[in-house]
Amino acid sequence: IHQIFGGYWRSQIKCLHCHGISDTFDPYLDIALDIQAAQSVQQALEQLVKPEELNGENAYHCGVCLQRAPASKTLTLHTSAKVLILVLKRFSDVTGNKIAKNVQYPECLDMQPYMSQQNTGPLVYVLYAVLVHAGWSCHNGHYFSYVKAQEGQWYKMDDAEVTASSITSVLSQQAYVLFYIQKSEWERHSESVSRGREPRALGAEDTDRRATQGELKRDHPCLQAPEL
Repeated sequence: IHQIFGGYWRSQIKCLHCHGISDTFDPYLDIALDIQAAQSVQQALEQLVKPEELNGENAYHCGVCLQRAPASKTLTLHTSAKVLILVLKRFSDVTGNKIAKNVQYPECLDMQPYMSQQNTGPLVYVLYAVLVHAGWSCHNGHYFSYVKAQEGQWYKMDDAEVTASSITSVLSQQAYVLFYIQKSEWERHSESVSRGREPRALGAEDTDRRATQGELKRDHPCLQAPEL
């Protein structure tokens, strides 16, 4: 599970007195996004990695200069998952009521701006599944999903009913959970299917993120700005 869905956060605190840096790393299997003030997944991700100032009562006790000083705290993705799960926080922690607002999400998502290492080329993910909640709170309602088949056709899965759908319909949903796969992994599996071979499961022996980035082509439609 961790080989496919797992990655690591990096939390970096920089002391503004001595400029000492402290890094901590934590694993993740999904990324929860606050959508209260966000109109798109990209905006929610930008808010997530926005530097936070630590001062006053929240001042940082620096382990380098041993002073209680102002500091800057930044959260970034240090390693990327092969399959990325984005959970939109649609339910109130207090009441459980649903936040019924449209949040735009792209068919192709570049995660490079939210990584610890910058300027290493795009890290493109392709949307391949969307989970939708129909209802007004987390205490009731109904779940259905959209899934992309290897040949590129989208299908709506609603209990036992399966119907063909379009990308336009998929991108117009009030999504609850989004599933993205690294573009190179999707292309490799699609190629295996087209050649009549059984797709190999994702594993630790797969190429790392830098190798993935090296395979990307600038003229691929996934590297273009999505149409809103």
